Amino acid sequence: MSDVLKAKKLFEEGISQFNLNKFNLAKKYFEDALKFAPDRISILENLALVNFKIQDYQKSKILLNQIDKLNKETEKSFKMMVNVLLKMGDIDELKTYIEIKLKKIKIGDKYKILKDLVYPNFFENEESIIESRKQFLLGIKNLEKTENIQLDINKDLIDSPVFNLSYDQFENLEINKKIVKLFKKFYPELNKIVPQKKINTKKIQIGFASEYFTAHTIGKLYQGMIFKLDKKKFDIHIFHSQKTQPSEFNSKFYTAETLGNIKNYVLPSIFDDKVELIKNCNLDILFFPEIGMSTEFYFLSYIRFCKNQITSWGHPMTTGNENIDFFLSSKLLETPESQKKYSEKLILSDYLPMYFYRPHISKTLIDDELKKQNIYLCPQTLIKIHPHFDVILKKILQNDKKAKITFIKDKENILTKKLLIRFKKNISNNLDRIIFLDQMKIEDYINTCGRASVLLDTLYFGAGNSFHESMYYGTPTVSMPTDNIKSRIVLGSYNQMKIDNPPIVKNIDDYVESAIRIANKDNNSLLELKKFYADSANKRLYENKNFIIELENIFIDMSMN
Repeated sequence: MSDVLKAKKLFEEGISQFNLNKFNLAKKYFEDALKFAPDRISILENLALVNFKIQDYQKSKILLNQIDKLNKETEKSFKMMVNVLLKMGDIDELKTYIEIKLKKIKIGDKYKILKDLVYPNFFENEESIIESRKQFLLGIKNLEKTENIQLDINKDLIDSPVFNLSYDQFENLEINKKIVKLFKKFYPELNKIVPQKKINTKKIQIGFASEYFTAHTIGKLYQGMIFKLDKKKFDIHIFHSQKTQPSEFNSKFYTAETLGNIKNYVLPSIFDDKVELIKNCNLDILFFPEIGMSTEFYFLSYIRFCKNQITSWGHPMTTGNENIDFFLSSKLLETPESQKKYSEKLILSDYLPMYFYRPHISKTLIDDELKKQNIYLCPQTLIKIHPHFDVILKKILQNDKKAKITFIKDKENILTKKLLIRFKKNISNNLDRIIFLDQMKIEDYINTCGRASVLLDTLYFGAGNSFHESMYYGTPTVSMPTDNIKSRIVLGSYNQMKIDNPPIVKNIDDYVESAIRIANKDNNSLLELKKFYADSANKRLYENKNFIIELENIFIDMSMN
C-alpha cells in the first residue's frame, strides 16, 4: 500500500473517531496519517482542531503555524488560529495576525472589527492595563469612522468585550455606550422595533432570560428569586439558551414547570426567531440577571420587548444600553453618587437583591478543621487577580512566615500558568508558599473555604456568590471596596449580616494587617469568630423572605406605571 493510501485510510478513521467525540483516539490516527503525508493540509487542519478540542492550544497553534509556513492557509485554518489565540489570551499576537492576513488573504469584515474590539483578560502590570485601554479606545474611534460594513448576526457574531473590560479599576459607562452604538451600526437586526401588544391579564407577565440557569453562579444567585415569586401574582417565563448546560440544577426549572409554577423556553438558533418567541409572550417585565457574560443574551438585550426591561448584579456593570431601563441593586451596596455610574435607573432594595439558598453539605467539617491558622485562600476566578493584588500577596508572605496562600486553577490552566510567571517576577522569594488547587465540586469547594483561616477578596472586582457559599462555615473575608458595586458585594453582605467592625479596609497595608491578624488568631478565637459569622449568615443572609416581598412590590409598581 502506498504512503498516500495509508495516510488516507488513517485520516478517514480519525474523522470517524472525531465524529464520535473520541478526540484522543482521533488525534492518534491523525498523527499517524501525518507521518505518511506531512504536508497534507487536511490532516494538519484536523489535527489542529482535535488538539483544540482537548484544550492543547499550544500544539494546535504549532500545527497552524506549520500550515502558514507552507503558504497553504485556508479560511478554516485562519479562523481556527483566531480562536486559538483568543483562547490563549494572546491578544497582541491576534491583532498582529489579523493585520497581516488582511493584506495577504481575503477575510471577512467580522475580523476587521474583531481586531479593534477584542480585549485582554490578563495583564502583567498596571501599565499594560492603561495601554490596552488606550489602544481599545483608539480602535473604537477607528470603527466609528468605518462605513458600509454590516454583519450577519447569525453567522458573524462577535463576542462583546464588555466582560473583559470589567476586571480592572476603571469605570466603563461611556465605553459601554460607545460599544452599544457600534454593534447597532454593524448588526442591523439590533435596531429592530418590536411591536408591543398589551394584553390585559390578571397576573403580571415577567420573563427571566439567561444562558446560565444551570450549575452556574447566575443560577445560584437567581433561582430563589424566580421560584419564590408569588405565582398568584406573576406568570413567569424562563428563556434558556441551546448552550445552557444540562445539570441537576437546570432540571429544577423543568420540575417547576410540571408543577405549573413557570414556563420554560429554549430559544431557537436564528436571532429573528428568538425575538419572535420572546415577543409572543407579551411580557410586562423582562429581567436579564446578567448582561455581558453570555454573548447570545447580551445582544438580545438590545431589543425592546416590553415597557420595563431590567438587569442586576449577575454581572455588576452598567450596560450603556438605552433599552435596559432599570438596574436592581441595594442600599447596602451603592454610594450616594452611584446613579452617575449607570445608564439605567437604579432601584435600591433594602436588602441584597437575591434569595440565596443555604448550601447543603453532606459531609461537614469538624471543629479541628475549622480552626487551623495561617491558611489564606483566594477562591475567586483568576481573571479577577489584578496586578495590584500581587503586592498584597508579597507582603503577607513576607510578614507571616507560616503563611500559605491558595488559589484555584482555571479550567483550562491558561491563566494559572500566566499568573505563576507574573508571581515569579513580582513575589519570587516566597513562591513555594503559593499553591494552586485543581477545580473541585461545590461541596469540596465550600469545605476548602471552611478549612481556610481567612479568605482574600480580590481588588476592584470582588466576591459575590463565593462569599455567600463561604459563609456556610463563616470564614472571614478581608475586602477593600471602591465606589463601584463590583467591589462592594462583601461589604453589602456584612452590612446585611449586621457584623460590627468587619474586615473591611481602605488600603493595602490595612488589608495585609487585617488578613494576618485573622489568620493568626488562637485556635479557639478563630473557631468562635467563624461560628459567629456563620450564625449571622443563617439569620440574615440566606433565604431572605423580606427581599421577595419587597421585590414583588417593585415589580407590581413597575408594571402599573
